[in-house]
Amino acid sequence: MKTGEYLRSKRNSRKEELIKIKGGSCKVCRYSKSASALVFHHKYKKKKKFNISGNNLTKKTWNELLLEVKKCDLLCANCHAELHDKKGWIHENGNRTRKMPRKISRKKIGQVQ
Repeated sequence: MKTGEYLRSKRNSRKEELIKIKGGSCKVCRYSKSASALVFHHKYKKKKKFNISGNNLTKKTWNELLLEVKKCDLLCANCHAELHDKKGWIHENGNRTRKMPRKISRKKIGQVQ
């Protein structure tokens, strides 16, 4: 197996195992169809050491991942985005993105603005 394939396989299997540990579905809406659409949301910004995604799934030890995932809720991408739209997004560098408006303009599909 090539290095890239090995890392992808390790990343996917670790994420799947962590998803099982967190209950297997979104805490809010119970979505569980795609592991790619499930994310680990840190409940408390100050306790967060790293994101549980991407390269961290292969670079960090299993014990580091287990300790970090205890600080998280499992959310689907939609519920995660809605949560951050209410509070604003906090990025790895500590910068915060403003809150998003709750209502989205509903124009007909294909209508030019």
